[in-house]
Amino acid sequence: MYEYLRSNEMKYAKSFILNFIFRQLPIILLYSCISPFDFSAKNQGGQVVITGQVSSMVERSEIQLGITAEGRLPYPISGAIIQLNDQMGNSTNYDERAEGVYALSGFTGKPGSTYHIKVILPTGEVYESVPEKMPEYTGTLTVSHDFVEEIYTDSEGANVPRRVIKIYAATSLPPEWKQRFLHWTVEEVYLLSPTDFPDVLGNIPPPCFVTQKAEPNRIALFDGRQFNSTEIQKELICSRAVDRTFLEKHYFNTYQSSITEEAHAYWNKVNILANQTGSIFDTPPAQIKGNVFNVNNPTEKVLGCFQATHETSQRFSLLPSDFPYRVFFPDVDCTFYGDKYYSDYPSYCLDCLSLRNSSYKRPDWF
Repeated sequence: MYEYLRSNEMKYAKSFILNFIFRQLPIILLYSCISPFDFSAKNQGGQVVITGQVSSMVERSEIQLGITAEGRLPYPISGAIIQLNDQMGNSTNYDERAEGVYALSGFTGKPGSTYHIKVILPTGEVYESVPEKMPEYTGTLTVSHDFVEEIYTDSEGANVPRRVIKIYAATSLPPEWKQRFLHWTVEEVYLLSPTDFPDVLGNIPPPCFVTQKAEPNRIALFDGRQFNSTEIQKELICSRAVDRTFLEKHYFNTYQSSITEEAHAYWNKVNILANQTGSIFDTPPAQIKGNVFNVNNPTEKVLGCFQATHETSQRFSLLPSDFPYRVFFPDVDCTFYGDKYYSDYPSYCLDCLSLRNSSYKRPDWF
């Protein structure tokens, strides 16, 4: 009996020490490993990627800026100046919110107005986009979802069943809107609570909120020239496999974007390529020339696209209790179990900020 208690005391002591180290590690690294972004050394020979938009919805105007790299995601470019200009000569600047990610704060684009961006890199190179007129109309949006089981072929050629959530969009378009082009995107935000190891202070690690594209390789588009009706009944816009991210609260945010014919043509090309190699910021990046150019070197091939979009959105949430079956993934669950050691848990259970696009900041609507 004594040996049993002794072994458990040692196990919990080990957990407490390691837990403290992992919780303090991000602070230690912050003050010991900061170094300037080496633009010339890392990015020699790469292509500039400028992709993003100005939107009629607040907090949806964002630009991603990077340099392509062989065999990996593009290197982000920090320290650039990105200016949004309209046809009246008004301008406002995008602020850098994360490395290589720039956004407008509290700004909404005006439907019917024309916009373009000017980008000045830290190297002094200047890029501009072709002016885009934001569509004046958008449609209603109604989102629905189904729980289904489908068969897919794995890497070994075997047919394997999997559980999937199918998300659909229905919309009614104004009859006076003649140039009807739509692009749907589905973003997901899920809660991830790190493993709460027992400690003498009773501390509970804060949860993370992880944001990502629900199905990055799907480019859901609508071309109104191919349809006489202004009603879209049930368009499949996302197919998401059920995994560990549904163990806690999980939100889906669906955005319906009214776009120009030129933007639709660009995304249609991306759609063709994405089904072969990945999305525009995947590996390898899509080699599709967009509407951004180097002011002093027009022959340079710049990747990405800037668009002015009139948007509407709808969101819904799912809890494990909403599923018609039990959501259970014990091998990747962060719940504390007394018979498991610290090292038995996945790394994201120890530090949820290790996941890409994770944050301690809770969205206002979550």
